[in-house]
Amino acid sequence: MSITATWSEGVFKPTGEVKGAVPGKAYRVFSDEEILELTEGVQWLRAAEPSFEFWNNDDDAIYDQL
Repeated sequence: MSITATWSEGVFKPTGEVKGAVPGKAYRVFSDEEILELTEGVQWLRAAEPSFEFWNNDDDAIYDQL
């Protein structure tokens, strides 16, 4: 589930329709800055992935199971 919310009078209030929410269940809401920070590492890993292609070979395929 992905939502945006605003902080008002000590409460986060959704800025749009929220689908699939269960009453009483706690949800974590991230700011745009937090989402960027969380996904930045993944982008760097994807960019670096081709430099590790040499490990995709039959000789060390046994390590793929670890």
